[in-house]
Amino acid sequence: MKIFPTSYGLGLLKDGKEVLSVTDVQGQKKLRSFQTKNKVVFWNFPFARGLQFFFCGIVFFFQCFFDCFDLRFGKQKEKFDWKSFLCFALSIVFAAALSAIMLGFLPARLGYLIVNYKGQKLLRNFLIAVFRVAIFVLMIFSLRFVPQICEMFRFNYAAEKTFCALEEKNKKKEFKNPNFLNFLIFVSILDFVVITLCGASFGFVLKFCFHLAIFVLCISVGYEFLLLVENFAKFLTWMTSFLVFAKPTRTHYETANVAFDEMKMLNKGREFMSDENKKSFAVVYANVKAKLSSAGVTDKSDADWLIATILGKTRGEMRLVSSVTEKQYQDIMKATERRANGESLDNIFGFTEFYGLRFDVNKKVLTPRMETEILVEQVIKASKNYKKCTILDVGTGSGAIAIAIAKNCEAFVTAVDVSKNALAVAENNAKKNDVKIEFLHSNLFDGLKRKRKFDIIVSNPPYIPTKEIAKLDKNVRECDPILALNGGEDGLDFYRNIILQATNRLNSKGQIFFEVGKGQAAAVRKMLRDNGFEEIKTTRDYNKIERIVSGRIR
Repeated sequence: MKIFPTSYGLGLLKDGKEVLSVTDVQGQKKLRSFQTKNKVVFWNFPFARGLQFFFCGIVFFFQCFFDCFDLRFGKQKEKFDWKSFLCFALSIVFAAALSAIMLGFLPARLGYLIVNYKGQKLLRNFLIAVFRVAIFVLMIFSLRFVPQICEMFRFNYAAEKTFCALEEKNKKKEFKNPNFLNFLIFVSILDFVVITLCGASFGFVLKFCFHLAIFVLCISVGYEFLLLVENFAKFLTWMTSFLVFAKPTRTHYETANVAFDEMKMLNKGREFMSDENKKSFAVVYANVKAKLSSAGVTDKSDADWLIATILGKTRGEMRLVSSVTEKQYQDIMKATERRANGESLDNIFGFTEFYGLRFDVNKKVLTPRMETEILVEQVIKASKNYKKCTILDVGTGSGAIAIAIAKNCEAFVTAVDVSKNALAVAENNAKKNDVKIEFLHSNLFDGLKRKRKFDIIVSNPPYIPTKEIAKLDKNVRECDPILALNGGEDGLDFYRNIILQATNRLNSKGQIFFEVGKGQAAAVRKMLRDNGFEEIKTTRDYNKIERIVSGRIR
């Protein structure tokens, strides 16, 4: 991948695909992607590819610059500050003229003043090289006074950091950089250092040819060096941005992320984004992630699920969408605003997915969590040890546990809950998922016939200590019912009551399965042991927390 930072954004070039990402005058991100007409011939030929990158890169850089300018200003081109643009163009011409004096005449003059014509030639050439490097650094430092050049270095730094982040995620390293601006800077430094150390004293024509040959050699070698020594490119980016005082803002990083995300998905089959009247998916995705991140929503899957749900696609299908309609964009941003304000995705959309099934949820029931799927797996596996297995789900809530079990085994499932509102939600979910379950209104076992027993009892009871509820995340505290959270003073009240009564509700060799809160497994194991249970086991969740405790009645 080739990176071309400009004063308005950046361009990417890879495998004949071109991506432009800019920030317009209103601060909104814009994107364009298309098949490039530039033909590449020597990318796979060492040393020759460096020459092609240099000469084609210059052409592409100016093309990219004007394309980014066109994309940034659009219909507002007549409002463009031509004075600033003229200043930018003149600064390049002035810099070229000044470079000839500052990097040619002045260092040589200083070198000969310190070490005269009769002195050591190698030492004099070395001093001239040192002076040239020092003057070059000072010249870069002076660029901080040209706003548009500072912007180019900001986008350069943001692009390099984003590229490095992609490299860390992508162990195969299919992205190959060099950054064109870094390449130009490195070739310039390498060229005048080599020429100075050589100290050629030919006539004008021969000296010009010699310098040209050295420059061509530096282009070829410099390109290969940057491909091999990745950390040096990072150092160049940091050094130039530091000297120019061009620290990128969040907008620069977001603009770079849009470009890289678009290029990544183009390589996976996404269509090109060439219609500026539509909202680019890459821009929408970046806006959603930025909004959620600024609100402290750190779950990376939230942005994917939010967008995919509104577009009516899976997360995999969603990433191949090139653009969205204005209405879809407005719906996505409204939902993003609600999520940023602390409302859960489940309550925003009114449903969630659990164990491959869809469940309606609301503020009357607890939204099932991913780790609860481990509890379901354990019960399904245990049910195979019983003939005509009977299972009781205590405190069913949305019915997620009972329905997932009934859908995946042949057991007869009964589900109880003290909340009639929760039972109504659970019954509706069972109907939508086409499973038959016996739902009963009951406070634990009180609503069951006295002699009724089961092979398996499963429960995910409330286990948050009363004093800890006020400290819960706003999303949980305000969107989930307190009845489904409050587990008493130590969070273990329901475990005590269920275990005490379960001994009379389990058949011979019957089993009990609990989901427990962090740090509660040891206490629940002791309760089971003290009340006649054996073969007590604990299973950890995806975060290595002891989450599931089970036992068999003695």
